[in-house]
Amino acid sequence: MYAFDCRNQGDSAVLNKDVLEKQFDWYSYAYDILKVVDTFGLKKAVGVGHSFGASAFFLAEAMRPGTFSAIVAVDPTNFPKEIYMNAPIEDHPMAQLTLKRRDTWKSREECKANLLRKKFFKAWHPEALDLYVEHGMLDVVNEDGSTGITLKCPKYQEATTFACIGTGLYDSFERMPEIQIPIHIISGEDSDINPEELVKMKLDRCKYGSLEVMKGVGHLLSLEKPQETADQISGFLDRVLVSPVEQEQLKARL
Repeated sequence: MYAFDCRNQGDSAVLNKDVLEKQFDWYSYAYDILKVVDTFGLKKAVGVGHSFGASAFFLAEAMRPGTFSAIVAVDPTNFPKEIYMNAPIEDHPMAQLTLKRRDTWKSREECKANLLRKKFFKAWHPEALDLYVEHGMLDVVNEDGSTGITLKCPKYQEATTFACIGTGLYDSFERMPEIQIPIHIISGEDSDINPEELVKMKLDRCKYGSLEVMKGVGHLLSLEKPQETADQISGFLDRVLVSPVEQEQLKARL
């Protein structure tokens, strides 16, 4: 199993901090996926992505058919133009909210306490929140010599991801019918990203599509109910993978 952060998030953001684009194009993530596939010589892998990670897998497979044997799309963020309009950061409401969020704390303990006061983070599974605080933050030394932590993904980079520069957001929706492999969509019943009618639109665009709606969770279902999400992925792998040995190995890693 291979897992990697998008170029402007997590440890990738730390590594690439001096060379990150000021405007992030979703196609960049798709190209990076193909680079990972080529670097490790992966053949007919199953792509698993959440949110715009799922959309990037759609783009990667559409650009190079046959790269994957199947795709698991966990609450994919892809829309037709009439539903979601991209815009410059200064005009994009989600981007502007992101730029206003707090991104520094004196310690991880202070960070966790602060996050738990917000409804958004209260819904997360405790272990998922602990992992986010531990691995999603970067230790820093301030100008006055004091220490603290900050987000590994800079606020501006998160904002430019929301702004969806370029056509990747729309293309990942429009090109779904081109994909000739199974696509399994796992959606949250309470997702504000994928209301029921939109999920059905996406499923209808899949040549070999299937859908599972998880009850009582939203867009961040993998953080709210990680075990249940893993079980859904595992169940799909049981149906698409031929080798029982491969099935058991992937189940163990999930």
